[in-house]
Amino acid sequence: MRSVVVLGLFACCAVVACDNANRVEKDLPPPAKNLADMKQKSTSTASKAELEEARRKAGFKSYEEQLAEAKVASEADAKLYIKGKLADYRKLLGSVRKKLDEVEKAAQKWADAKDAQKQFDKFVEKYKADTRELYKGYDELTGKGLEGGDTQVTLAEAMRGWDDLREDLAPDIGKQEGFGQALATIRGKLDEVSKALDAIEKDEALGDAAAGDKKADDKADKKADDKADKKADDKADKKAG
Repeated sequence: MRSVVVLGLFACCAVVACDNANRVEKDLPPPAKNLADMKQKSTSTASKAELEEARRKAGFKSYEEQLAEAKVASEADAKLYIKGKLADYRKLLGSVRKKLDEVEKAAQKWADAKDAQKQFDKFVEKYKADTRELYKGYDELTGKGLEGGDTQVTLAEAMRGWDDLREDLAPDIGKQEGFGQALATIRGKLDEVSKALDAIEKDEALGDAAAGDKKADDKADKKADDKADKKADDKADKKAG
C-alpha cells in the first residue's frame, strides 16, 4: 500500500514539474537572432564608387573630405593668430639673425686668435644668457611651439638648426667645413618664415590684425584662467589632505 502511495506521489510531481517547465518555456521570450540573422541582404547592384557618389550628392562627406576641411580651417586659424602678432614674429626673426651674425663674426676672430679658448669662453657665457631670454620670448609668442600652423613648422626648423649650431660651438668652429653651410641653412629657413609673414599680412581673407590680436588675447586669457584654476585646485587638494 505504501509503495502505491509513493508511486502516486512521484507521478503527480512529475506531471506538475512537466507542466511548470512547459509554462516557463512558453513565457520565455523568443531567442535573440545573432548578427548574421539580423543582417538584411542588400538588393542594390550599384558599385562602391556609385554608392559613394550618391552619398556625396546627398550631402554626406567622406572622412578624407572632413579631415581636409578641418586642416584648412585650422591653418586659417593659425594664420589669424600670427596676423595679430606680426611685429613680435618679425622681432624674433631679427633677434635670431643678430645672434647668427654675432657667432659668424666671433668665429672668425677665434680662428686667428692666440687665446682663442679665452675669447670663446667669454663670448659663450654672454651668448647663452642672451639665448635663454630669446627662447623665453619664443615660447611665449608661439605657445611653446603649438601656435602658428605651417609657418610654425618652418620656424621650429630654424630654431632647431640654431640649437644644433649652439651645441657645436667651439674655438675652432670657424675652420670647420660645415659651419658656413649651417648658417646658410638657418638663414634660409628664417627667410621662408619672413615670406610667410608677408603673405599673411597681405591676406585680406583672414581679416584685420585686430581680429588676430583678439584671438591671441583670448587664448592667453584662457591659458591664464586654466593656470589659476589648477592652482586653486592644487591648493584645495593640499588643504583637504
